[in-house]
Amino acid sequence: MKVTLRDVARQAGVSNATASKALNSRGDVAEDTRDRVLRAARTLGYGTRIASNSILERSVINVLIDAMDPYYGVEVLRGLIAEGQKQGVDVIPHIETAETSVSSMDEWERLHLTSRTIGIVIVVLRSGSPIHEVARRRGLPVIVIDPYSMEKQGDISISSTNWQGGRDATTMLIELGHRRIGVIAGPSHFVPGVERLYGYRTALDDHAISWDQSLVVEGSYTFGSGFDAAEKLLDLASPPTAIFALSDRMALGAIRALETRGKKVPRDISIVGFDNSPGSELVTPALTTVGQPLASMGRVAVSTIQSLREGTRLHTHTFQLATTLIERASCAPPRYAEAM
Repeated sequence: MKVTLRDVARQAGVSNATASKALNSRGDVAEDTRDRVLRAARTLGYGTRIASNSILERSVINVLIDAMDPYYGVEVLRGLIAEGQKQGVDVIPHIETAETSVSSMDEWERLHLTSRTIGIVIVVLRSGSPIHEVARRRGLPVIVIDPYSMEKQGDISISSTNWQGGRDATTMLIELGHRRIGVIAGPSHFVPGVERLYGYRTALDDHAISWDQSLVVEGSYTFGSGFDAAEKLLDLASPPTAIFALSDRMALGAIRALETRGKKVPRDISIVGFDNSPGSELVTPALTTVGQPLASMGRVAVSTIQSLREGTRLHTHTFQLATTLIERASCAPPRYAEAM
């Protein structure tokens, strides 16, 4: 007797529509419901004629995202999903914040993982949750993309060469003739931002330029914080002739602040960002920035989990993908520095 979708739905105690969504890997189905439907399908033998990479047999990588920049999170996820499709693995994202996190291991596992989970990827996660306890209990690898703090957050970390990117951006400004270079930094405990700031300091040391703490203003990777930080830099007795913002969103905020003061980029002040987000080339003038391979970071995470699953011994537990300085129209020599 042929097993139908209705039989699976009845066995799982759900509607036909919900059973269909679960079997077709739709994202609008709770994980415990999806697992119940898949178990019912296996028990009844539904879908045995489907290819071996069907939803009934495909592995799952669960991704926890708390990225501060929407573009950042979307780009990383794009790489995760693309590599997952290539490897025959389903990538299921979850937004995890301090407001949505839970303290119970059992509840967290029920909400986030499935019986087919083979690994967990964390993307700039700040909230405290029992990820690692659950992962150890189930023997799952945890990969962290851009660790938020120096504390060990996972078995493997993946990031870009933030230090080199910060150094390259600052060196470019110095070679243009700038000596007073302001920085719109990120929170002092966020590792990628700290590395970019160290790159800035290294470039100053390379050229025997003294460190000036007044030129460093903390932001929060938002447009508004970039605007506010730029205003503080412009209010200095001796303002900078160039600003290095540690994210494109803060750089765009800085450009807006300069416009409100009647300053032109790069005639009056040069601006450099970090990320190479879509808006960076659309703004006028187009923003010089440091590109980081966000999608590639996601792809490496998936392929690494697959390698671990196959028993491959890794030679490193820290991966850094190269950044690229992208020079556009927002930087120029400080020809009008005296007018500041």
